[in-house]
Amino acid sequence: MTNADGMRGPQSREFEPLLNLEEAAAVLGMHWKTLERMARNKKVPALKVGKRWKFRLSSLNAWLEHGLNSTTTDYAVLTGEEQHP
Repeated sequence: MTNADGMRGPQSREFEPLLNLEEAAAVLGMHWKTLERMARNKKVPALKVGKRWKFRLSSLNAWLEHGLNSTTTDYAVLTGEEQHP
């Protein structure tokens, strides 16, 4: 749906399917337990939906790209969230 300016509204934005823990681990080539630990420790961009971890493929890709260009992972840059102690 477009508005008067011909721009797409928020309702027309496509939803990015989320990967579950096993799918994301397979994409990254690691064991799912390792990825779960990394998600819990905020070492990888992840979302908690209920009791389950979910991952955006685009966020994982950005995380990998950032890791190739840096020796540290800046969680806030990748997720738009600040870490709280």
